[in-house]
Amino acid sequence: LLPNISITDTAEYGGGFNAPTGYFPWNNANPTYTYKDNVTKIWGTHNLYFGAYFVAAQKNEDNSNFQDAQGTLTFNGSATGSTGNGFADFLIGNIYSFDQTNQILKYYNRYKILEPYIQDDWHVTRKLTLNLGVRVSLYGTYREKYKQAYNWEPNAYDPAAAPIYGANGLVSGNPFDGIVQCGASGVPAGCLKNHLFNPAPRIGFAYDPTGDGKTAIRGGYGIFFEHTNGNEANTESLEGSAPLVQNITVYNIPTYTSIPSSAGVSGPLNVLSIPNRAIWPYIQQWNFSLQHEMPSHIVLTTAYAGSKGTHLTDQRDINQLYPLAAGQNPYLPGQPIGANDCSTLTVNGNPVTGQALNNLSVACGADPAPFRPYQGFENITALEDQANSIYNALQVSARRNFSHLTLSLAYTWSHSIDNFSDRADGTFVNSYDLNATRASSNFDQRHLLDISYVYDLPFFTRSGFLHTAFGGWQWSGLVTYQSGIPFTVVNQSFSDNAGVGNSLGAGSYPDLVGNPNTTPRQTNVAGVLGPLLYNPSVFVAPTGLTFGDAGRNILNSPARTNFDMGLFKHFPLHSETRALEFRAEAFNVFNHTQWLPMNANGTTSSNVAAACYAGPNNSAGDPSCIANSEFLHPPGAHNPRILQLGLKLIF
Repeated sequence: LLPNISITDTAEYGGGFNAPTGYFPWNNANPTYTYKDNVTKIWGTHNLYFGAYFVAAQKNEDNSNFQDAQGTLTFNGSATGSTGNGFADFLIGNIYSFDQTNQILKYYNRYKILEPYIQDDWHVTRKLTLNLGVRVSLYGTYREKYKQAYNWEPNAYDPAAAPIYGANGLVSGNPFDGIVQCGASGVPAGCLKNHLFNPAPRIGFAYDPTGDGKTAIRGGYGIFFEHTNGNEANTESLEGSAPLVQNITVYNIPTYTSIPSSAGVSGPLNVLSIPNRAIWPYIQQWNFSLQHEMPSHIVLTTAYAGSKGTHLTDQRDINQLYPLAAGQNPYLPGQPIGANDCSTLTVNGNPVTGQALNNLSVACGADPAPFRPYQGFENITALEDQANSIYNALQVSARRNFSHLTLSLAYTWSHSIDNFSDRADGTFVNSYDLNATRASSNFDQRHLLDISYVYDLPFFTRSGFLHTAFGGWQWSGLVTYQSGIPFTVVNQSFSDNAGVGNSLGAGSYPDLVGNPNTTPRQTNVAGVLGPLLYNPSVFVAPTGLTFGDAGRNILNSPARTNFDMGLFKHFPLHSETRALEFRAEAFNVFNHTQWLPMNANGTTSSNVAAACYAGPNNSAGDPSCIANSEFLHPPGAHNPRILQLGLKLIF
């Protein structure tokens, strides 16, 4: 069986590439049993609704790190001892790291939910209706039926018992130090102390101020809890955890024949940690709208909508090395790590010592395990419910029905901000400072405009042969404008520039010395798809042993404007039950180039990763770096104009 192959930090391949293995067969069954009952009671001006919803869910599946059962070989072109080209390292067997999972097990997770609710639609007056209700989310925690789930807990870790490894594997200590079995020895069944009672009130109103049915003022507020899914902080995420399933990472392997076996604990384990108490994510939503029927039968709606997410899931490496304090950094501001620094471990002619030496060694490709806070372990992935989000939007819509034309318009001006857009959001760099990544959400789109129309062409409208043959045509279309989603520019020259061994984040950012939205000196590069959309000259190599200061989601992908049109005709065939329908449709009818999002190929793809810096300013915009580089070029384009014809016989 072949392992996964990962080539990183290699400018010749746009930063690198991956060759993953397949993962089938994979067993996964999700039987879910639900029961709900609802009762309605009309009592005077009150419409009462009450009931309950019950769920008993199972998730029976193989552990999710199945793909790593064949192992993963990583070749790092910037690591100490590398040839400078990750693919060349692959050819000669110069391995930066190897990790592997020792076995696949099947897990049997269970949880239960009961949610009673009551709602009152109270018609206070002819003009005013109130909606009052509450839903109580009684959540049971996930638990594994056969107690196969194990969790790593910081409070159970004993530094005195920490494992120590040598060249031939474990020397002394407990390789499972800090690991507890869920549902055993006083540990809660799901490794989580439950929070059962979660009330979620809702309130809304609808008001007709004039009583003529032409104006409506509406508003509402509600809290909505989420039980989480199997990718969040629960026992389903603990599938594949030690000691039953072990995942190891070994660095700096000189040959393929030196790859260790996964049959035993031969090196520090990668483990996963969830909290010891349940914190259920919830979202608050609110809105206020005004709808009015204008003259000429135009219905205009203006609304404000907002939401706030609290205790959302994030993941971070709590065994990341601590970053170097600015006062201890041997590098001057704007001075990047030099190639000779890794071989000499000196900066500006001075030997590097103390913590700075540890961070520099890791930045240069050394194994971070000896310097990690929890000795004896590699990566400790902590799943937590501490991310937050906020969303605000102005929404405007209008609809007008003419004699032959129906025209609709919808516009949204919004902004979504968070510090994690989902669990797997890898755009952060420092596990100990997630607030530093608070920025526009990965999916934020500031402007959205849709205009749709349906036009019955006013030709040959009178019944007869001319109408049947040439009349009754309908022309429709959709015009869409979407502003681009944000993306993060990452650094891939000494990608772990701060030397912290964070396995889950982006590594580091470049330093930013200007406005990246200014026009670059050269927009078209021979042999590279698309123009330079941003100015690479303002991105420079980050100061050594820092995370870089460019930050998360500082740029937006190109906006998209699209026109779709259709032409439709219904031909009756001398019968009420038979007819012929003809449709001609054109997508992107004007064949307008619409670039894909910059990170369409991944958050560290060559289009958004600075892998080359040169010139007196160590700039990514140096001519030697721009040549043959995809950096800040679009990864591709949406479909060109597509025409399709359709004919349907109805009988």
